[in-house]
Order: sequence, then structure tokens, then C-alpha cells
Amino acid sequence: MRNPNLCLMLVLAAAAFGVAAQADPSSSVSIQQIGAVARASITQGGAGNSAAVDQSNGSGEVDLVQDGSNNQASVTQSGAGYGHAVLSQSGSDNQASLAQAGGNIASIEQRGSGNQASLQQASAGAGANQAVLSQVGSFNAASLTQTGSNNTASQSQVGVGDSQSVTQAGDNNHATYNQVGNGLPDLAVRQTGGMTVSITQTASPFSGH
Repeated sequence: MRNPNLCLMLVLAAAAFGVAAQADPSSSVSIQQIGAVARASITQGGAGNSAAVDQSNGSGEVDLVQDGSNNQASVTQSGAGYGHAVLSQSGSDNQASLAQAGGNIASIEQRGSGNQASLQQASAGAGANQAVLSQVGSFNAASLTQTGSNNTASQSQVGVGDSQSVTQAGDNNHATYNQVGNGLPDLAVRQTGGMTVSITQTASPFSGH
């Protein structure tokens, strides 16, 4: 029988690798990794799950999958190295928060209704930020912020009444912004530096107003 409250903590000077798999609806996972190279893989199935990963002082990789309702995920990657993170959530009222500092690549995918996603990337020097944020469902909210020399962001939402925002500050900014559905709100794109924007909305944004 699995422990309904699983807590993992790895603290290593060189490398850390954490793996957690849960099917209990009341489970929670917490992983802290400190080292030159850190890797974490979390899979949760059920309702009411929560997961938190904190990687610092080096390069980090995170693969986090949640399948159920009312899931919450938080990933923080900080250090001079690279940060790679993939978050996937399926269900309703999911919340995802991802913060990276370094050379960053991130992907958040949510399927359901009422989901919220926040993605923040900060890169020092000539580092590059790459982010993909995808939501399929209704009344989802997405926020993506990038600070660095080279920023590339792609956001996609399919549903009704979804909202999203993109903020980029750096020398070169590239944003792709797609929404498909009815009752879409006003777009919010803010860029400082080089500016390239591609915006696509399908169906009437005034439907239901």
C-alpha cells in the first residue's frame, strides 16, 4: 500500500535524480535537488494531487505528469546552467507554476476547464529562453513572462472564454499567439527590445458579449 503522503528530498553536491509515481488521490510530492546536474520525474494519477520540485546550483531537468482533478504543480529551477521542464496536466481546475533562471526550455500543457498556468523565465547574459504553453478547454488562463537576451514564446489556447498574456523583455523577442474559440478576451502582448509577433484568433471574439 502506498503512503498517501510521499515526500522525497535529495541533496547532493554533484548530481541528483528523483523519481516518484503515485495513484493515491490525496498524495503529495516534494523534491528538492541541489547539485551540478539534477533530474526529476513525477507521475501522479487521481484527484487532489500536488507536486513541487526545487532545483538549484546547476542544470536541471523535470518531467511532471498529472492525470486527474484539482492538481497543483510548482517547479523552480535556478542556477547558472540550463533548465529543461515539461509539465502536463489533465483534468479540471489545475494550476501550474514554472520559474526558471539560466538557459531555459519549458513546456506546459493543460487539458480541461478552469486551468491556470504561469511560466516565468529569466536568462542572464546571452542565454536564450524558449517556452511553449498550450491549453485545451474552457475558461483557462495563461501568463508567460520572459526576461533575457533572446526570447521565443509560443502560446496556444483552444476553448471558450480563455485568456492569456505574454510579456518579453530583452534584445530579441519572438512571440506566437493563437486562440481558437468564442468569447475570447482582448489580447495582451508586451515586448521591450526586438519585436516579432504573430497573432491568430479564430471565431468571433465578441460572441456572447
